[in-house]
Amino acid sequence: MKLQWILFFSICFVGFCTPVQGLFSGTSLQDYVDGLVDAAKFKIQGMLSLNDTTVGRMWSYFKSKYGRVYSSMDDEKQRLRIFRDHLKYVLESNLNTLRTYELELNEFADWTMDEFNTLKKGLTISTELRRRLSDSESDDSYDEDSVRRSLDKLYKHHYHQRRLKRSMIYRRRHQTHLDRRGFTDWLWNLINTGIGNSSSSSSSNNNNNAGSSTSSFDWRNQNMVSSVKNQLNCGCCYAFATAAVLETLYAVKTKSSTVTEFSPQQIADCSSNGNNGCNGGNFAPSLRYISGQGGKIATLASYPYAGKKQSCQTSGLNQVNLGNIQYGAIPEGDEKAMAKALVDYGPIFIGLDADSQLFMFYKSGVLSISGCPTRRQDMDHAMVAVGYGYDSALKLPYWIIKNSWAEKWGEKGYLRLVKDKSNMCGVASMAYYAKLT
Repeated sequence: MKLQWILFFSICFVGFCTPVQGLFSGTSLQDYVDGLVDAAKFKIQGMLSLNDTTVGRMWSYFKSKYGRVYSSMDDEKQRLRIFRDHLKYVLESNLNTLRTYELELNEFADWTMDEFNTLKKGLTISTELRRRLSDSESDDSYDEDSVRRSLDKLYKHHYHQRRLKRSMIYRRRHQTHLDRRGFTDWLWNLINTGIGNSSSSSSSNNNNNAGSSTSSFDWRNQNMVSSVKNQLNCGCCYAFATAAVLETLYAVKTKSSTVTEFSPQQIADCSSNGNNGCNGGNFAPSLRYISGQGGKIATLASYPYAGKKQSCQTSGLNQVNLGNIQYGAIPEGDEKAMAKALVDYGPIFIGLDADSQLFMFYKSGVLSISGCPTRRQDMDHAMVAVGYGYDSALKLPYWIIKNSWAEKWGEKGYLRLVKDKSNMCGVASMAYYAKLT
C-alpha cells in the first residue's frame, strides 16, 4: 500500500510539471472513445447505449487532453451538449458500412459549426462576384434562398469572432491552472473508475516537370511541398494557401533541393486591398500585394506566424524575389483542366465549401459528400491541391489536398477528396494556377 501511494504522488508530481496535451499524446480522443463504446450495441440503441457516466468519462478526457476551461457551469453544460451531438454524429457516421472515409472526434468537439467556420476558414468571394450576386435578382435563374445563404456565410462570422475573443482570452489566462487541476482530476477519475490581376494564355511553362496528366501525380514525391502549417484561430486560410503555392513554384524555378517557406503572416498583415487579415481573403488580392512589392515575399523565419493580425512589418525582413507572377483561373468545374494545370504548372489554390461536420472531423479515406454545394459563391475555405491518385481498394480517384489545420487533422494534415465526381464541394469552382517568370 505504501508503495502505491509513493507511485501515486510521483505521478502527480510529473503531472504538475508536464503540459496536459503531452500526457495524452499517445492516445487520441477517438481511440479513447472507441474503447468505451460497444459498437454492436450502439448500432442498435444509439446514444441510449452510452450512459451519463460513460459520456462523462469521455468529456473529462477531452477537457484534460485539450486543456479546456469554461467561464461558468452553464457554459460547460452547453459545451457538453455540443460534444454529445458531435459524438453521436461521428459514431453513427463510422458505423456506415458504405462510407469511403473515417471520422474522429478532435479538438473541435466542443465547437459549434459557426465557431468552426469563423476560426478555421477564411475564404471570401471577390467584390466583383459579390456585385454579380446582387445584380442576379433580375436573372430568371435567381435563387433567393441560396443567395441569402451565400451572403450569410460571408458576414455571420464577425459576430462570433467578437464573442469568441473574450472566451479565448479567458482560456489562455486559466491554462496554467487547468494544466495542474485537469491532470489531478483526470488521475483521480482514472484510479476510481479503473481505466490574378492578370492571366497568361501562353502555352509555354517554366514549371513543367511531368508533361501530360496520368492516373496519379504528387508534388510531394518531388520534395517540392513544405510542411503542413496551423492557422490556429485566425480566418486566414487564403494566406497559407497562397504561400504554399508560391513555395513550390519558387523551388521548381530555382531547381532547389529544399523548399523555402514563405510568410502567411505577411500576407494577412499587409495585403489589405481585397483581404481582411483574420476575417478572410482570396488568392488574387494576395498575389496583387506581392506583385506590388516587386514580386518579393518574406520568409517564414523572418516574419513568423502569430495567429492574429498584426501591424504590417516592413523592416528587418529576409525577402525572396519571386520574379514576375502570373496567374489564371481554372474554367469553373473543369477537373480535367485542373489536373493538367496541376501537373504543368504546380499546386493549385482551391476553394471548397467545407461547411460540414465531415470536414470538421475528417480522419482518413476518400471524402465524398452527397449534395455538397459547388457554386463559387458558396466556397468558404482555401486549401491547396498538390496531386491526385486512385484508391484501388475503394475504386475511387481522389485529389490530394493540403490543409492548414495542423498535422493532427486528417491524413497528417492532408485531405483526400473524391475526384471527377460532379466537382465535389466545388473543388474546381474557385481554382487558380500560377507561374513565375
